[in-house]
Formats: sequence, structure tokens, C-alpha cells
Amino acid sequence: MTLNVTYRGFTLDSFQTRAITEIENGHSLVLAAPTGSGKTLVAEYLIEKVLKTDQRIVYTSPIKALSNQKFRDFSRLYGDKVGILTGDVVINPGAQALIMTTEVFRNMAIEDPALLADIAYVIFDEIHFLGDIERGTVWEESIIFAPKTVRFLALSATVPNAEELAHWIESVADQKVSIITHTERAVPLSYLFYYQKRLMSYKDLRRRLKGREGDEAAAEAGRRRRGGDRAKDEEHRHFTIIKALHDQDRLPLLYFVFSRATADRMAREAARQFDFTTPAEKDRIREMTEACLEKYQLWNLESANELAEILECGIGKHHAGLLPQLKELVEVLFAERLLKVLFVTETFAVGVNMPARTVAYDALKKFDGRSFRPMKSLEFTQISGRAGRRGIDPMGWVVVPYLPRDLTLEELEKLVYGDIEPLTSQFDLSFNSVLNLYSGHKTDEVRTILRKNFAQFQANRHLPYLAQKVAEIRTEIDRVMPRCIEKQNDLEEFMAFHRRRQEIIQALHRQAGALRSGLRGRRNRPHQERIKQQFAAKFEELKAEEARYLCGACKTRNKCVAQYERAARLRKKLDYWRARLEEQEELQLPIYEKKLGILRQLGYIDDKGLLARGEFASRIHTEEIAVTELYFKGYFHEWSPHEINALAVSLVHEYRRRGSAGEFRPRQPLLRCLREARSFIGALSRRYPFVRPLEPALAMVMYEWSRGATFEEIMAMTDVSEGDLIRNFRQAIDLLRQIRDAAEDRSLRDKLDECLHYINRDIVLATELRD
Repeated sequence: MTLNVTYRGFTLDSFQTRAITEIENGHSLVLAAPTGSGKTLVAEYLIEKVLKTDQRIVYTSPIKALSNQKFRDFSRLYGDKVGILTGDVVINPGAQALIMTTEVFRNMAIEDPALLADIAYVIFDEIHFLGDIERGTVWEESIIFAPKTVRFLALSATVPNAEELAHWIESVADQKVSIITHTERAVPLSYLFYYQKRLMSYKDLRRRLKGREGDEAAAEAGRRRRGGDRAKDEEHRHFTIIKALHDQDRLPLLYFVFSRATADRMAREAARQFDFTTPAEKDRIREMTEACLEKYQLWNLESANELAEILECGIGKHHAGLLPQLKELVEVLFAERLLKVLFVTETFAVGVNMPARTVAYDALKKFDGRSFRPMKSLEFTQISGRAGRRGIDPMGWVVVPYLPRDLTLEELEKLVYGDIEPLTSQFDLSFNSVLNLYSGHKTDEVRTILRKNFAQFQANRHLPYLAQKVAEIRTEIDRVMPRCIEKQNDLEEFMAFHRRRQEIIQALHRQAGALRSGLRGRRNRPHQERIKQQFAAKFEELKAEEARYLCGACKTRNKCVAQYERAARLRKKLDYWRARLEEQEELQLPIYEKKLGILRQLGYIDDKGLLARGEFASRIHTEEIAVTELYFKGYFHEWSPHEINALAVSLVHEYRRRGSAGEFRPRQPLLRCLREARSFIGALSRRYPFVRPLEPALAMVMYEWSRGATFEEIMAMTDVSEGDLIRNFRQAIDLLRQIRDAAEDRSLRDKLDECLHYINRDIVLATELRD
């Protein structure tokens, strides 16, 4: 069909026109295009198309912050036709356009697919999260378990193997999936490299390192790798970079760091060093900041007042440790071009659509929760894509530090200019998923479902090669096996005798050597003769036994033996390749069966299906085993609402290596019940290591909040940042809602509603659509 080349006053690029054509043709679509190129416009077109029908559409995102942002954006466009479901937030769930996290969609698809019967399309934003090591399986399960009537729009800026992804979705959903890959950025990027207090092109960097200064650089890199102190210019290189970019009119700047503490420190230091705002801008910043602090009663928070001072200089910071209200303030100020330099962490590249003229990196190594490692090309591309504002900047700039202690020049070149790593599967069934598969599908159906994951699809590429190797080895075994023997079993028996004879002969030779050394001299000659006779008799006995075999008298016996031994070696090789083939054919089935065995041990299932524990756990998505055991132990029934809230936050809280939650000293009634629960879960964790021990560091903080303490009072009890504290409280709310919905006891459900009422108030309630 013919389409207009404009939509909402925007002239569509060719890839947008092609994408809309595929949508009009009723196809699913994988759309890979750079950040800022207009992928969201295609999503909005699709939403408007569905809103004109009696069907519904789902928009999923990888994080709650992005879901909340999209809910606000789409609500402005489509009003009450938009709803949101993120676990801890439920607004207008019957709306035609539903915004939700991918986890919520996966849970609905697995547990109650009837809820999705009228869903026409699902939009997966940031589909490259399918390769995330911790959460990627959620995207795979969402696609695998989605109703067959659903069509998909998968969006990403960083999917180099988009064609493979589309073919996988085709194989799973049994539908046509189109692929549109657009590589041209709306605003081109140019890279500058920071080295020895200067910004330069890559060509100039190579020239400097190849010259006489290169030897000095290598020596300095060696000293640093051996543990030498960082140079002062490295400690303050952000000053040099900011000044150079300001002088070259390349602000505003997003300065990416991989530590919240670093973002805080650098923002403070930069505010003491620079002042980028005019008096009028200072007045506007002050007015907006005071309005925010007044609205949410944040005047007594030291962090809020410190941020207010920094912001007036045109400098800001943005990371998960900030209160959502303060992050929103920073975003608004940056969008209005009142902030010239913003120190941000990696989450900014995912959760906030706010480009700048320039992006700079403080370092190219990051801590990923396990170890420090160099950035991946996908991560670098995702973050760098924030440089360059469409319709404003003719060029986006990316400042990359060359730090020899982190990366070699070759590694740097590969990171900046090399190919992005292909998307790979991280499929890993949770116990919740295993329970729902076991209860809702027959064994053959489960096997079929487990073969649909992206890991199996990628492994299937190797199956023809593995099958060919197995066939080739079998053919070779048939070729080398002796053909002159009429009875194959005689050869098998003869070879067994042959091996035993060799072992006996070797043992006799060793024994003879030992006897000769111990029986020297004339007096021992009779003994020597007797031993020789015994050995000769043994050899004759072996020779007589050999004659009983057809092979024993065969003239080609030695050739047959050599061929047989070669065939035996080939059989070992065959076993290896056959095992690899079988493993690749059924990647997930052994894991599924192992987890079923654990669930059977725990009393969650029997041969007929789910038992009471299994039914309950199948509806819990957070620490499902620990929560189920606590539930059936009676803790939620017996404890007070405040104690339950303390327990809930202990189940969801994860200790941050660089942060402290304060010393754990709960008051005596809480200590008694938590100590019992902690001991109970600790014993379970020692037996089943996948069960995470309770982390009670925030238990007392939650207990006091639940009892009515103010936010300032509980912040004085802990060193955890405000943002982390609110996030843990909201995660506790999500978990309590899961338990409430899974519970059959009406009185317990009422008690859990009371628990939610005690937590979800004041500033915690105000963050519902901001975190």
C-alpha cells in the first residue's frame, strides 16, 4: 500500500516508512537502528493503529524507570487509554495500551495466558537485553510463551545479528518476521581521545604513541600495572576534559562514570571549579529546585541540599542512589538546557532518553557485579549513542580516555571501531518457570518448549556438523573393522583374551626381573631353573588357550588386531562426538529435569502434578523457594505486619559492596523472630545453595518506617542511599503483593494489605511513577 511520507508533522526516513509498511502488512518486525534515529516513532504509529481497533497492545521495557517514563509520555498522547503494570504499580490495568516491565508480561504469559487473548502486538523495547546474563531469559520466555496470535515489534540500537534473532522468533511464533536494519545515525559521531592532558584524534594518538613519547607511555603503563599511584592528571582529568569541551563549544556534556561515589565526588569538585550559568539561569534553577524540595518535603535531606548547590552552577549528577524525585528534577533541568555538565552512571543510557552534544567516559573498565572487566562494544555503542541531538547538533562528540593500565591501544581500537558482539542466549529456567511448565504441559510438550529457546536455536547451527562427524566416524569404524572373521563375537572374545595375555606377560617379565636380582649366584641356580620352568608352563598355557580361538591360528591375526585396536580408538572418539551431539540437541532438558528432582525433594511436586507448596511457589517470582518455605512455616500468619515488612525487605535486599546498611541492631521483639527466620533460611541455603540467605541490614529501618517514622528519621539509621532505600521498599511492596495474591487465607490477605498500607505512604508512595 502507499503511505504518506509524513507522520505527525515529521518527514519519515526510509527505514521508518519500510517499518510502517511491514506493520500494515501484519508482520512482526525486528527493527535495529541507532539511538536517536526515530525507532520510537514507529512504536507510536503501531500503538495508534491498535487503539483504533477493539484489540490491545503491550509495551515492555527492561526497567521500571523506563516503563514509568513511557507511561507518562503515552498518557500525555493517549490519555486514559494507557495503563501500567510494574509489579509495585498497577494503574488502569484494563486499558487498551498497557505499559509493563518484561517480567510482568512473562509472568502473565506463563501463568495466565488468557489475560493476553485480546493482545494484538507486543513491543519489546531494548530487545538486546535478551543477552543480559541476569535477566535475558525473561525476554526469551516472553516470546516463547506469548499467544500465537500476538505480533511483535522488537526495537534496539545494538543487535548486530538481527537476522538471526528474527529467524528465531519466526521459528518460535510460526509467523513472518521482517528485519529492518538502519545503520546511519541522524547525527554522525566523531571520536576524541584524551591522553596526557590533551584531546586528539585517533590518528594523532597513534602518532604520539609511535614516537619517542611512546616508550615513556609504555614505561608509565608498566609502572601503573605494577601497582604504582595514579597520576594527578588522571585524578582530575575531568577538569581538563570539561574545560577543553567548554572552550570548543561542545557542551552540554554527559560524563559517564561506573561508580555512584565517583559521580558524587566529580560533581562536587566540578561545581567548585566551574560555573556555567547566567544569573537568569540560576534563578530558574533555584525556582524549580525549591519547588521540588517543597513539594516532597526534602529540605531536611543533606543530599538534596547538596544537589541544589551543585545544580545552580549548571552541573548535575544522576544515578540510582538519588531519590526518584531528584532524578526527575535533574532530567527536567537538563532537558531545558540549564545543566551543561551531567555526571551519570550507566543506567542513564537505558532509562532516560536525553542526548547531549558530547559524551565522555571517565574509564573503560567497569565492575559488573563479579569482577572488573573492560567494557563490551555493545555497552560502548549504547552509551556513545547519547551523543548528538537530532535537529540541534551537526555532529555528536565522544571523548574516550586512553589509559594504558586498562586497555592496550589495539584493545582500544577494537572497542571504539570494532564490531559489536552478537546477541547470545542467556536462557536459564527459574523454579517458578519449571513449576508452571510441569503443571501446565505434558512431558512431550515441555520437551518441545525447551527446544524453542534462543540458545537451542543458536546451537542448532552446529548440529549438522556434529551429526556429520558422528556419521563419518561410524563409517570409518565400519571400514577398519576386520572382515575376514565369520563370527564377530569370536574377534571380540579373542581381543579380550589378547589384552589379558599382554597384561600377564608384562607381569611375568616384571616378576622375573625382580627374582633374577634376588637369586644371583651358584647356590640359587636350581631356584632359577624352577622359575624358568614355571614361566614356560604359563606361556604354554596361554598358547593353548589362544589356539581355541578362530583368530589364534589366523595368518592375518596381527593385522586384524591392529585394525580392531584402531576401531576401539575410533569408538572412544565416537562417544565424545555423540555426547556433544546429544548435549546440543537437548540443552535445557537435563537442567529442567535436575530442577524437577530438587522440587520433588522439597515436596513441591509428585507424579500427578503440583502439591500445595508447588501451587504457591508457582505464583511467586522473587526468591520463590525461600518465600514458600517461610509461608508454610507460618511466619506470615504468626508475625505482626511490621515484622512481616521487615522480613520482606530482608528477602529482597542485596548488599552493595561499596555501601553499608548500618550495623544490624534490631530491637528485641524483632531480633527474636528475625533470628529464627534467618537461621531457618540459612539451613535451607546450606542444603540448597541457590537459596539466598536473608539480608537483614535494612530490617530495622523498614520496621521503624512501618511503625510511622519519618523518612529523615530512618535515613539517620543507615548509610544506604535514599534511592536504594526507596527501591528496596518498593521491591518489598512487589513481593508482598505476590504473596497476598497467592495466599488462600482471607485473614492473611487482609493482613498483607495492612502491611502494604504501612509501607506505601509519603515519599514511598510519591515515587510510584518515578523510580
